[in-house]
Amino acid sequence: MKRNSFVEPVEKLKILYKNGEIEIQGNREGLKDLGEICLALSELSDEEAKTAANHVHFADYMNNAEDGSIPTTVLLKPNL
Repeated sequence: MKRNSFVEPVEKLKILYKNGEIEIQGNREGLKDLGEICLALSELSDEEAKTAANHVHFADYMNNAEDGSIPTTVLLKPNL
């Protein structure tokens, strides 16, 4: 399924900071959803990358990450 640039994840993930590392936990559906989000971001045009379409926020208070997750942003930075 191809996603548009403003899609929020359907499945929840758990994002933790453990022993100095970020750990992303998810079931198959959650990890596939994260992959689709990353793919959609990577396919944005240079002009779209300059808009609010260039990122997705994950946080428990946004109901797209499990309770206790650290707020996280996945951001397209074309010139990185």
